[in-house]
Amino acid sequence: MPMDLQEIYKKIIEEKRITEEEGLYLLREGDILQLGALANIARKRLNPEDVVTFVADTNPNYTNVCDTECLFCAFWRPPGANDAYTLSVDKLISMMKTSFHNGATTVLLQGGHNPELKLDYYLEIVRRAVSEIPDLHLHAFSAPEIAAISKYEDIPTKQVLQSLWDAGLRTIPGGGAEVLTNKMRKKISPLKIDADKWLEVTKEAHETGFKTTATMMFGHFEEDEDIMEHLRRTRELQDETGGFLAFIPWIFKPKNTFLERKLPNEIGGDRYLRVLAVSRIFLDNFQHIQGSWFTQGKKMGSITMHYGASDLGGTLFDENVLACAENKRRSTIDELVHMIKSAGFKPAQRNTFYDVIEYF
Repeated sequence: MPMDLQEIYKKIIEEKRITEEEGLYLLREGDILQLGALANIARKRLNPEDVVTFVADTNPNYTNVCDTECLFCAFWRPPGANDAYTLSVDKLISMMKTSFHNGATTVLLQGGHNPELKLDYYLEIVRRAVSEIPDLHLHAFSAPEIAAISKYEDIPTKQVLQSLWDAGLRTIPGGGAEVLTNKMRKKISPLKIDADKWLEVTKEAHETGFKTTATMMFGHFEEDEDIMEHLRRTRELQDETGGFLAFIPWIFKPKNTFLERKLPNEIGGDRYLRVLAVSRIFLDNFQHIQGSWFTQGKKMGSITMHYGASDLGGTLFDENVLACAENKRRSTIDELVHMIKSAGFKPAQRNTFYDVIEYF
């Protein structure tokens, strides 16, 4: 039975939950301007004050050694490579202190899956960060990293999570989700944990007490059905645990990756905004959807706020993963404030829990 776009639009306006099938139809057939208007309705329901937030953060990467060898990643190096590195805990803490003194309130810490690194390394980072820089929030170690530590130590992921919690970690980034369909993961990251394991570890994190984010990296081989399955499974877990703080969709950057020959060009702005808007509409149990000036550029970053984004992410003082794919954009607090104001919204700096620190 064919669907009626007007009926789906009406359902959204009446703040009724749409189905995966309706979301798929919207993604394929919805008018791009209409999607923006509907995404704004969904945003206002959860964020009625027209406030758009950002965080002052840094994103050092503790190692580029990785045995997962994702085809979409330009950052990883095999053990023993000439440009492989692993930062000492002393070096990481020093970098964090510098970023804190430069205004960062959060450090987003992720790295490769390095078989040489044991749980004690991660626990020392957490304990020292909490002890030596208590006002800098550590947002660290995504689900695939947790699973990798579990594998190397031969202990359950629950035990890894509990150890990190006991050391003082409280939030976990949503990286490594890519697209949460096993068919797609086999194409772009066959050695990484599958979609079921990502969801399982994230659920365990929520049950332990952690708050996390959820991400989606698209613009490669995925089809519309993959996008919607990802959104459905994420929405279902949020219904169950309530542990997600925000949803962060971003696009594949092909430069210097193994996929560059097959996928040399990034997707266009229309596709990005379409997925962003449908994400905002479909994920009715997520307060925040993040727009990406970082992967899309600052002009598109401004437009995202009219397509459902209530957050613009961070300043990213240090970042190496996408820099290796020749994406070296950075921003300052003043630039993000200007970006938000020029789009007609009220800027606010937040912390990692999305609590407002300061309005501008």
